[in-house]
Amino acid sequence: FDLIIADVPCSGSGTWARSPEQLYFFDVQKITTYTQLQQDIVNNIVAYLNPGGLLLYITCSVFQKENEQQVQEFLQKHLSLRLEQSQFINGIPYAADMMYVAQLRKVAV
Repeated sequence: FDLIIADVPCSGSGTWARSPEQLYFFDVQKITTYTQLQQDIVNNIVAYLNPGGLLLYITCSVFQKENEQQVQEFLQKHLSLRLEQSQFINGIPYAADMMYVAQLRKVAV
C-alpha cells in the first residue's frame, strides 16, 4: 500500500477533557499493554507499506510513551521508516479530543 493509517489502540487520555471520570478508572499499568500492542501493530503493517509509502500513526493519547517515545522506538528498530513530521492536534477548544499524529515514510532499502 502507498498509505496506511494506523489509528492504534491507546490509553485514550486525549479524550479525558470531555470524560474526566476515565482518569479515575485508569490503570497506569495499561500503558505498557498499549505500547506493546502499538509496537506489534506497526511491526506487522510495515511489511505491507510500499517503499516511499506513508504510515500515519495516530493516537488519542497525550502520553509521550504512546507517542514520541513510540515513534523513536519504530525508528530505532530499523523498520525502514523516516519521520517526516509529528504533532499534537488540540481539539479541546472545539469540544473535541487531543490527538497525536506522526507521518512516517518508508525508505527503500
